[in-house]
Amino acid sequence: MEVRAQRPRLVSMRVVQFHGESTALANPLQPMQLALSQDIQVGLGMSTDASQRMLAMVNVRFTAKAVPELEGVAKPEFSGLYEGKFEYPVGVQESDIVARFDTEPYQYVLVAQVVPLAMTHFSRELQAMGVDAREFPLGI
Repeated sequence: MEVRAQRPRLVSMRVVQFHGESTALANPLQPMQLALSQDIQVGLGMSTDASQRMLAMVNVRFTAKAVPELEGVAKPEFSGLYEGKFEYPVGVQESDIVARFDTEPYQYVLVAQVVPLAMTHFSRELQAMGVDAREFPLGI
């Protein structure tokens, strides 16, 4: 059972990088299917400021590529990198959380807070570029 006093809090969510290129014509509409892939990394660290708090970081990279390729159009491709930072309460030591941090359910709780935020931004950026991304999943 998790000790509530040692639970991390999401303190920042940021877009590290977004890149997209699509030369498909906007009019008439070009039918396109996108293959979405994700790479998720979770890490544990220490803040560099005076508080010396324990941190958990979640990095999420989404990549969407057109499938199949459109004829006469450069291959549309989009990628985004997102970072969620969690802070542990003051006084929490690595030895207090490292055993739990290595378990999949513990990491899932962290990832489940970051992925929907990242996917919402990613799909909105695609829509701003003229790609219908309303059916992208918002979960993991």
